[in-house]
Amino acid sequence: MKVLDLTHKIKENMPVYPGTEGPKFIPANTYEKDGFKETLLQMYTHTGTHMDPPAHLYPGRTTLDQFPPD
Repeated sequence: MKVLDLTHKIKENMPVYPGTEGPKFIPANTYEKDGFKETLLQMYTHTGTHMDPPAHLYPGRTTLDQFPPD
């Protein structure tokens, strides 16, 4: 089976659905202050590459975890 990776990189200035805020990268810890670097990533679930199962639009329908991997 050939796999084609269509993954979009998450960036603050990436295109998003109209009306949806883009992702935010918020510094949480720094090397200087905390001894390590950590960033809080804030984004909506429809940012970037994703799949919408029937449950996205219809209550009580199939969620992604209910589909077999194949």
